Amino acid sequence: MTLAEIGRSLLEQPSVVILTHRRPDGDTAGSAAALCLGLRQLGRRAWVLDNRQFTARIAPYLEGLTRPDVPQDALVAAVDIASEALLSLDAEACGAQPQLAIDHHKLNSLPCPKYIGLGRPSCGEIILELLEQLGVTLTPQIADCLYLAVSTDTGCFKYAGTTADTHRAAARLIEAGAHAAQINKLFFDTKSFARLQLEARLTGSMERYAGGMVGLCVLPAEWLRELAVTEDDIDSISGFARTVDGVKIGIMIREVEDGLGKISVRTEAPYDASALCAQLGGGGHTGAAGASVPGGAAAARTAILDVLVRSGITL
Repeated sequence: MTLAEIGRSLLEQPSVVILTHRRPDGDTAGSAAALCLGLRQLGRRAWVLDNRQFTARIAPYLEGLTRPDVPQDALVAAVDIASEALLSLDAEACGAQPQLAIDHHKLNSLPCPKYIGLGRPSCGEIILELLEQLGVTLTPQIADCLYLAVSTDTGCFKYAGTTADTHRAAARLIEAGAHAAQINKLFFDTKSFARLQLEARLTGSMERYAGGMVGLCVLPAEWLRELAVTEDDIDSISGFARTVDGVKIGIMIREVEDGLGKISVRTEAPYDASALCAQLGGGGHTGAAGASVPGGAAAARTAILDVLVRSGITL
């Protein structure tokens, strides 16, 4: 579908419920909140489906916008969700299935009509364009939500996928009243002491391969308990190994719900994170992607190292 067709489909519905993905980040939460606010401004009934994994830093952007279920007459729209495996626990619990999707991941397997904004480093950029097409006035609240989405998915505008259009979008949001300095400080310049303690442990246990080109970290669940680490504390932890000089492929492995091992991969050219994770049924972007495999962290470590070897990397 074109973005204009997506817009018409949304406006034709009496009500819309918007889904966010599992372990939600600023992009899915900010995009959903902004779309909800925009549809309400246009006189539509709209909500974001509650997500029990919204963190304390993200939750304020969803205040007054969520509901725990899906009305019978509602269209279910997904934002920043690339596959059914990424549907939130709450979406699974109430059987919510996307009927429309807006995304920017090149590998999107949702079985519904969709708009995929390839080349957009965040879903927030797409939602901004959609709201402008629909004639929505960018209020400071909407601008904050979209700035959260765009800034967090671009690493505060430092990732390789960030474009000139991204900066122009950020400028429009700041002009509309987005509290950019506040958001940047909260999400990029503030770390709890627990996060710093966790980083110390990850540094001491990091595995390095291929002459230091590959950095691999395993984050045991017991560390999170011992250090009283929250989900907010481990926001952006996926890219930790990539911050080491010389590392071109950074890997973070966690044990998550259902005993799965979650693999997050961050790369720089010429390596493609999405292509690596696709071999394990995952996907994402060229520079940032993920996959989950059964068997917990140990199985995930073996699986991703096997993928690297099959990809021609000598460990």
